[in-house]
Amino acid sequence: MNVTEQQLHEIIARAIKEVLGDTVDSPKSSATAKVAEAPVTCGEAAEVGAFSKDELARAMAFMASNRGKDSQPKVGIFWFSPQTNELFGVRSHLASDYAKPNSRSEFGEISCSEMHEDVWKKDFHRQSTKCKNGGVGPYVGAYEDTPRGRIFYNPDSDTYTIAVGSWIHQHPEAIALIEEEFNLADTKNEVKTAYHWDIGQRWE
Repeated sequence: MNVTEQQLHEIIARAIKEVLGDTVDSPKSSATAKVAEAPVTCGEAAEVGAFSKDELARAMAFMASNRGKDSQPKVGIFWFSPQTNELFGVRSHLASDYAKPNSRSEFGEISCSEMHEDVWKKDFHRQSTKCKNGGVGPYVGAYEDTPRGRIFYNPDSDTYTIAVGSWIHQHPEAIALIEEEFNLADTKNEVKTAYHWDIGQRWE
């Protein structure tokens, strides 16, 4: 499909107005500008290209269709910092993004595919480079030595399970943080402990 610049603006405006109503003005011509080259502080420079008009129109329509969905319930993983009373290392996905259970257990739970060990390695490495905060951050020691957990969703029972270790008994305040982070305030939830998520317990 070939579109003129004017048609592109109309497509983008319609897509955004479908989600936000008539309160948003049409995007200006700057919306079709090429991607600006950002200064590279670490690693090798990547080749920078530009969206075609058709590609940008499809991308904008897709993004507009997803406006407001971030408040839906999510599944994923997290760590809890008792020192700052915050979650970190969160990886979350809308439960509705999964057409069917992706972890083939007997009761078919849905969760994200990311693993704590892998996420910790990547974020620990990123934190330790000069690219981020001079190496200062929450990733200290081994991944299993900080309280962690995972959110599962069971479509059959329409229930979200907050899976944590026994550390939750010393830090029950984390439950409210988890429910807020994963948009579980208005869902059917349960909190369950298992040794797998206990402090010091690695994947074995």
